[in-house]
Amino acid sequence: MEMGKFYTPPAGPSESDMQFSVRLAVIGDEPVLRAVRLQALADSPRAFSSTYERELARTTEDWRRWLAPGATFLLESGDKACGMVAGVRDSHDTSVVHLMAMWVHANHRGTGAADALVGSVKAWTAEVGATQVRLKVVETNERARRCYERAGFRATGQQGVVEKSGDVEIEMAWGRSNDQH
Repeated sequence: MEMGKFYTPPAGPSESDMQFSVRLAVIGDEPVLRAVRLQALADSPRAFSSTYERELARTTEDWRRWLAPGATFLLESGDKACGMVAGVRDSHDTSVVHLMAMWVHANHRGTGAADALVGSVKAWTAEVGATQVRLKVVETNERARRCYERAGFRATGQQGVVEKSGDVEIEMAWGRSNDQH
């Protein structure tokens, strides 16, 4: 996705008239990224392997490094960021991108915002020549699992444990060759 390029999702079923867009985060967005990440950890601490305290301690340079290896997309409504997702190429398999740090503010859940964020990572995956997106999601996070399933992700059978919480997380994957969406 080109720098500054916006993704405006098609109108879909929604209980809200909220308008939003998704854009690629760029150098200079470090304060925005930090604010959204801290909101995500305050709202849903068990959904992430990091902690609020760890992210709070990050420096601007740390946030800049976050942006460097892959693509981070920000969900915006008006002039406020209200969601995010990151995609990072696998360090051993260039055909794989990892979807991480997905979060949407409660006011935008059920509006298609999560689908737009996931779609942005899938589009970026194609742009970098990868063919598969993998993610890990806490097994009991039904809403997130449904979102990923709606986007064509399927459980791979791989499981792990989130170290900080002990929650079981499952791996899900989507591949361009089998995408039906």
